[in-house]
Amino acid sequence: MKITEKWIAPAGCGKNPGKALPRMPRPSTRPRTVRPLAWALLLATLAGCDRSPPPGAETAPGASSALPTRPQAGSPTLPKELVAPKASAQAATPVAAPAGSEGAPGVGPVVPPADYKGPWLAITASAAGVYGEASFEAKKLGYIRNGGRVAVEANPAVKKNCTSGWYKLLGGGFVCGNLGTTDLNHPDVKFATQAPNLDEVLPYPYARNAKNGTPLYKSVPSREQMEKYEPYLKAKEEESTAEDERKKKAKDGNADAGAPSALPARLDAALADAGVALPTVQESADPEPEKPWWQRDDMKDRMHELKLDQLSEDADAILAKRMVSGFYVAVDKTFRWNNRSWYKTTRGLVTPSDRFWQTSGSKFKGVELTGDFKLPMGFVFGGNKSISSYTIEGDKIKPAKTYEHFAPVQLTGKEQEFHNTKYAETADGSWVKRAQIRTTSPGPLPVDLKPNERWIDVNLTTQTVVAFEGDKAIYATLISSGKESKIKDKDHRTPTGEWRIREKHITTTMDGDGSAAGDLPYSIEDVPYVMYFFRSYATHGAFWHSNFGMQMSHGCVNLSPLDAKYLFFFADPPLPKGWHGVHATDANPGSRVVVHL
Repeated sequence: MKITEKWIAPAGCGKNPGKALPRMPRPSTRPRTVRPLAWALLLATLAGCDRSPPPGAETAPGASSALPTRPQAGSPTLPKELVAPKASAQAATPVAAPAGSEGAPGVGPVVPPADYKGPWLAITASAAGVYGEASFEAKKLGYIRNGGRVAVEANPAVKKNCTSGWYKLLGGGFVCGNLGTTDLNHPDVKFATQAPNLDEVLPYPYARNAKNGTPLYKSVPSREQMEKYEPYLKAKEEESTAEDERKKKAKDGNADAGAPSALPARLDAALADAGVALPTVQESADPEPEKPWWQRDDMKDRMHELKLDQLSEDADAILAKRMVSGFYVAVDKTFRWNNRSWYKTTRGLVTPSDRFWQTSGSKFKGVELTGDFKLPMGFVFGGNKSISSYTIEGDKIKPAKTYEHFAPVQLTGKEQEFHNTKYAETADGSWVKRAQIRTTSPGPLPVDLKPNERWIDVNLTTQTVVAFEGDKAIYATLISSGKESKIKDKDHRTPTGEWRIREKHITTTMDGDGSAAGDLPYSIEDVPYVMYFFRSYATHGAFWHSNFGMQMSHGCVNLSPLDAKYLFFFADPPLPKGWHGVHATDANPGSRVVVHL
């Protein structure tokens, strides 16, 4: 698994880090004042966008009258209502925090203090690194993604490698001004990616691609371009027209219109019996060109041969790449164009929403170990929608209480065997079958643990995690670790050991070709709440499954989105306001992660 922006995160998830990508080029030393035409067109189109969840949202409120209602050919001409406004020369005023940042654990609202009168720097590049000093050669502390805003000191220091000047962040660190602007009315700021919504289960809406070959466009395509890159649209239209004609003939009483079609077959048979050679179709001198992978009839049985590099083989000025069924995109905006609903992804690409279906993460969340709950804890898991606890008296057993799937169960630590079945005692004196719950069982405290030091214990045997402050358990929940196999290439077990969190990302994209025969390529945009602790291994949220308590991953520690978010803001290093990712340093080390059996 690899990260698509390698300079932000050097590895993916699990033992297969994927194909290495070239290092992201250093920003231009000139201010960013001109955008390519394709981007300008995209930004203009999205003026009428909304934040509706996927898939297939309707026209954005107030924009329907401005959008074209008839198919267009060639390059689209946008109505004036969708043309981006010119940058304002007026001074920017402080703005409210990005949606969703208020109230998240460990994160304050991204607004300046009441007496703060200084500038805000809004990032308009895809991302901007934050450095310990005003130099690209200095130690990287983290990064701010497109659309992120941070309070900075006025009067940046101009240097040759950053002509707009290095801005010093109020919370520490430096960002090159070439990658953003302090003019918050600038069009690039208006059309930047929305901030992740930290108040929701997931930071962005997500959609799962349902068909092979779905295009990711660099800009909104015209009707003519859609038919070129999506030939199935025309085929579907022709099929619909033919069906309408058949229905019309049937309605007009031409029910036997197809009967004469049998006549040529009878004539062919008669000629053959008479020894008359039948005419043959002369083969074309030019062989039919090979179909692309997503149009081949046999591709269903050959998907394991497909590699990520092949998805961009037919890329050009309009098309970025194609998608495999099962890939996920994170949706920044939804809009309508050419009588069709579209997504703008958080990566800035455009794709038709009718090729996707909506997905949402599990709402399961562990428990804070205060008040009603303490260790040892259990959680109902597996295929059981619900389980029962029992009273056991002598040789008699009867149901006592019902626990729903994923429900927390307070345990006493006592166990007994009844008729060859192991039971664990609950706090109310009843007993649950040991095989129906996952039980917390943290290991010993790390050596040299400081008072109130935050650390995370991961038990691979019980598929549970417990967060600690010093020797005090704070939080417990279920995980899904790497799948184990006796076949080396398919063995994705999570390694054991003690490490510290190396870097944290609110979201980052993970993809890969798969490491074993039969594995399919995969791509998940903006995996939420990622914390790397060893090589390519991380804890992160998983919205594509809800089998927590079972081995599921390629090696990472999967958590429900809500659990991943809790641990993300619980663990060090803390994420500064407005940043999208942060790196641990000697002065600001990451929390320990202890993984054991």
